[in-house]
Amino acid sequence: MMMTTPSIALENGLNLKEVLTTGSVLHINEDYEGTDTCLETERNEAKTVDFIGQPVKSFEVLEKELSIVDEKGFVKKKIIVEGGGLPLNEGNTVTVAFSGYWENDTEPFDVVKEDKPMVVDLKDNGLLPGFQIAIQSMLVGELAIYLFSYEVMYGEMGIPPRIKPKANCVFYIKLVKSIITPKQGPINYSEPNTFERVHHEVKLLYGSGVTLHKTKNYTAAIQLFRKGVNMLHKCRLADENEERIQEKLLIKLYTNLAVCYNKVKQPLRACTACNELARLKSLWNNSKVLFQNAKALRMIGQFNMAEKKIKRALKLSPDNEEIKAELELLERTRDSCNQTRLIDNENRSLELVSDNFKQEVDQLIKNFKTNINLCKLTLPGGLNSDEMDYIKEACIRENLFFNKIQKSYLLDKDTVSSELNDEEILEKFALLSND
Repeated sequence: MMMTTPSIALENGLNLKEVLTTGSVLHINEDYEGTDTCLETERNEAKTVDFIGQPVKSFEVLEKELSIVDEKGFVKKKIIVEGGGLPLNEGNTVTVAFSGYWENDTEPFDVVKEDKPMVVDLKDNGLLPGFQIAIQSMLVGELAIYLFSYEVMYGEMGIPPRIKPKANCVFYIKLVKSIITPKQGPINYSEPNTFERVHHEVKLLYGSGVTLHKTKNYTAAIQLFRKGVNMLHKCRLADENEERIQEKLLIKLYTNLAVCYNKVKQPLRACTACNELARLKSLWNNSKVLFQNAKALRMIGQFNMAEKKIKRALKLSPDNEEIKAELELLERTRDSCNQTRLIDNENRSLELVSDNFKQEVDQLIKNFKTNINLCKLTLPGGLNSDEMDYIKEACIRENLFFNKIQKSYLLDKDTVSSELNDEEILEKFALLSND
């Protein structure tokens, strides 16, 4: 049997002059993998590629889905995952990851991965103008796709052969985190916005908010929790340890905000708080937050999303009676306010309003008005104009609001746009309580 010896690679090549005269020290590269394993290495790397985004075949098609960011229209964007917190300004230092693509190219020409992100001072940096505009339009946790004109990126000449002349490009950008840019020299802890000072004040606000919650003064508790959140977002962090403490306190504050918003029947704001918790990676592993999120989603008629959250909560806490009761309430509410009956009728006309449709609408509105567990109910898409007119008349008759949903808001931020079905993308309207 032939024995195969492992391949060995040197850190640096041999200097023949040194070998023949003074001698040379060999430095072996222990991380080197020879040709026997190179194919397997390539396969393993292929499995762990973590580029942001994917190739874009046609910029012209993509552009129809984007909104203009700057005055001249050189930067256009579409938010894939919404972020949160305060808007950025020149006083921030941000951490970003991104991938850049040319049109119809399968591989990115520029990549910064999330595990090794780029840190940028928004006031003093060498960013291309388009990139600066893009980042300043983002919130923390946001993932967006941008289409850049060559005029705000690499210019008419480009940098051949890597950067083509007059080449527009697409970038997927994720804003990982943002801090207030530290001043030069040591931190002055007497400054009012340092974390050390803010932390103490926020803990006092948190304690007072919990006391108000126990006395059922939810509105006052909300004001204190929100003030604490704003202070933490604006404070100046000295190091990663302070950042970890900040995140833990933000999780407590946002969790209590979700609870209080549900108590005062403000489910949309409760959903916003839960989205912030998802950004802080404290949603899917936290049964309490999932419970509050499901409760809020149920109140606005987002039954499928609510079911997804409450079942996950039940899996994490199988013996929790509150979670079991919420699941039962969700099922009862969905059965009593089943909007799909409006478009499930096989004899439904595309132009006329049938008697059966009118009966379903009247019954749906009656159930909605008498159901104390609902604040809002989204109607299915695809209703014709006559059907919409009848629903408006019925709402006026029953003293209900009937509003158009301006955009397909993602109350569940883990649902990306590519997962939405056609029915969810259609123009939609909603019934709202007049309380």
